Amino acid sequence: MNQTIVKVENLSHKYSVQWAVRDINLEISQTGIVGLLGSNGAGKSTIMNIICGVLSQTEGTVMINGIDLRKDPVAAKQNIGFLPQKPPLYGDLTVDEYLTYAAQLRQMDPKDIPAALEAAKEKCGISHFSKRLIKNLSGGYQQRVGIAQSIIHNPRLVVMDEPTNGLDPNQILDVRSLIKDIAKDRAVLVSTHILSEVQATCDRIMMIEHGSLVFSGTID
Repeated sequence: MNQTIVKVENLSHKYSVQWAVRDINLEISQTGIVGLLGSNGAGKSTIMNIICGVLSQTEGTVMINGIDLRKDPVAAKQNIGFLPQKPPLYGDLTVDEYLTYAAQLRQMDPKDIPAALEAAKEKCGISHFSKRLIKNLSGGYQQRVGIAQSIIHNPRLVVMDEPTNGLDPNQILDVRSLIKDIAKDRAVLVSTHILSEVQATCDRIMMIEHGSLVFSGTID
């Protein structure tokens, strides 16, 4: 395996009295697509939220590009892009306004934002919608805008929670193709409970069941 971008050791998390995930150990390499597979309620979203710094784990360590997420969260999160299950969009903004705002939230240097904006739009195939209000875009293009905000700051790791949820068959194929393109020069972690989704996009899978890692390996 090439150098790792994510290293998780002895990760456990408890909501009030019940353990949601218990003693998870995993590594994600610098490029390619890893599928986090499990039924609803298995613990996938908890693990993703901890890796993204949204939740603070009860026990264990999470290293992002060699940085301890708990000790230096700002530096660690600069390496992460996150697409939640419901993209965090603002319908009354144009695509350009929204992506500029997303770049500012990431504390990007203002002089780097215009080029980053164009690169993200081109990668996601939304350049022709720059001045369009987000609420006037189709579901598939709204999802592309959501993906664009997750890569605007050129992170080393992009985490996507159910990225094709609610899309029609053509939109699903388009988003799968886009994810594969994004993963050529960075790591992508995709959470899903749909087996065909993993088979169609992922290089490796990690299966979570009842909060435990039950399998980690290649699709074969």
